Amino acid sequence: MQQAIRALGWATKIFWIILIVLVVTIAYSASLINIALGEPQTITTEQTVTISFPITICNNGFYDVVDLNVTTFITDQNNRTLAKGTTVTRLIPRGAEETHTHRITINITQVLAENTVLLFNDTMLTMFQQVSLNYARVVLFMVQANQTLSWGAPLSNFALEHVAFRPYNLTHSYADVQFSFENHNQFLPVTGVVRVEILNAHQTLLGQGTADVDAPSNTFFNGELSILVNNSISATPEPSGEVRFYFETPLFNYGPLVMVYG
Repeated sequence: MQQAIRALGWATKIFWIILIVLVVTIAYSASLINIALGEPQTITTEQTVTISFPITICNNGFYDVVDLNVTTFITDQNNRTLAKGTTVTRLIPRGAEETHTHRITINITQVLAENTVLLFNDTMLTMFQQVSLNYARVVLFMVQANQTLSWGAPLSNFALEHVAFRPYNLTHSYADVQFSFENHNQFLPVTGVVRVEILNAHQTLLGQGTADVDAPSNTFFNGELSILVNNSISATPEPSGEVRFYFETPLFNYGPLVMVYG
């Protein structure tokens, strides 16, 4: 009986020695893993913006890396998720070096439809990144980080510059409407049509017209159009009322944006 107890004691000691050596070896080996993120690149299409960057994993440790997961979230100022991207690498053997491309795609049309405040207001977005991996099929490692991204509004500082009425003939007048905005977005051009409605102080439609818009990234746009007004609606064009703007572009549709004149 004493010999069995003594043997069990030695087995326990040997088990703990092996476990300690394994933990120390894994800890040291894990320190030899190097994960590097390359410079991001941006690809813009008609409706999306894709941010991609290379991830290089150099496994100089003694064990395999399993299930490397890189996940990125981009959120707005209210912590709503605008986009998510995930890259998974199932196995990186010991001594190997691999490079994979991580991508996250933002559907601009969807984002602007659900977050119209981004059309007119510059703000800061947040990009969260999480990297996790299983090392030696024993230990799970996880690292998290975040950084801010600037968002430039495509219709920043939109303004109704003036509305001026001038006579055309006995039955009609012209309403000259001038508006402006700044495209602060670094990726997106604002190209399309703006439909403009002019109403008097009694909410009666006086007339409408359209203007072409072409504002590349980081440019100022000044637009104007003349709208034919039927004098029979009002003997004298109203000195006050409102103008309604409707935007129709490949990236977004929005309206009405209501602005007062007079």
